[in-house]
Amino acid sequence: MKTAVLYDQMDLRLEDAAIPSIGDKDILVKVHSSGICGTDLHFLRMGPRYPGKPMPLGHEWAGEIIQKGQQVTKFSIGDRVAYNSNNSPADMGRGGECGGLSHFVALRNIDDHPQSLCRIPPNMSNDHAALVEPISVGTHAVNRAKLSKGETVTVFGAGPIGLGIIMTLKSRGFDDVIVFELSPLRRQLALELGAAQVYDPQVDKPSDILGALRGHGSIWGIPHPKTDVYFEATGAAGLLADITRFCNKGSRIITIAVHRQPLELDGTRLMSKEISLIGASGYPSEFPEIMSSIAEGSIKPERMITHRFNAEDFAEAFQTADTASLAAKVIIHFD
Repeated sequence: MKTAVLYDQMDLRLEDAAIPSIGDKDILVKVHSSGICGTDLHFLRMGPRYPGKPMPLGHEWAGEIIQKGQQVTKFSIGDRVAYNSNNSPADMGRGGECGGLSHFVALRNIDDHPQSLCRIPPNMSNDHAALVEPISVGTHAVNRAKLSKGETVTVFGAGPIGLGIIMTLKSRGFDDVIVFELSPLRRQLALELGAAQVYDPQVDKPSDILGALRGHGSIWGIPHPKTDVYFEATGAAGLLADITRFCNKGSRIITIAVHRQPLELDGTRLMSKEISLIGASGYPSEFPEIMSSIAEGSIKPERMITHRFNAEDFAEAFQTADTASLAAKVIIHFD
């Protein structure tokens, strides 16, 4: 079989490997569809999690169980499953034994950790099942915001996580979501997937746009554009500081992005404006919910897939996924 292994910074190889053997408590899964996550791109630049230990990559995948040990009772051969990495001890794609950018993966002692996998409904494709993971990240960010009906929302960034946020908001009845995104392609995707209005922040200054569309509050006689909740899904240097500078009193800022450099924030602004700065990571409980939402059609993720590649073209797939102007979600097929 082939598997993608990270050896060092910018040294990712698709190499031959033995198909994992399984014991009585294990299962072997044939991977069909695997997404490239922003975390994979982060590791590509950073290098393996454990220095000197090559690391198989990939955790956004869907496949079919083809072997199981004699003591496995909670899954059957032929089950189609998606990997719930946030609830699995396998640490797949982050330093564990296997990575999902591979033809086959093994999960050990699966009856002890059945939450590691979620069965795929019959009407759902493997590609869409592989999208449950990034959309769940966006959904968890929305859940962390604790939105109330009628609150206003702004999203910075329309990559896969930002698009997951937008689709979740749309499915929950938030029809006035304003999005700022640099990439023309991703701006179009944001509109198609539920954003009300989308702007290029290099052309349209966010504080001016939000003030014109939503009005202003006043802090010590100074006008500040109104928005109740901001989602920061870009990781762009300085953006969080900018939002705290122009946001209105009592705003909530949800940060989902990976920041490669430490941030500088004005603590006086956080205090005096009573800003709530909230982190969101992973999806502790959202994975089954999003699996059902896609199957039922309340979330329709197909448009977020901009590219599909075969396994032998994985280098091109990573290059494409790393170019925001070209791509949103990139899927690799390991059939």
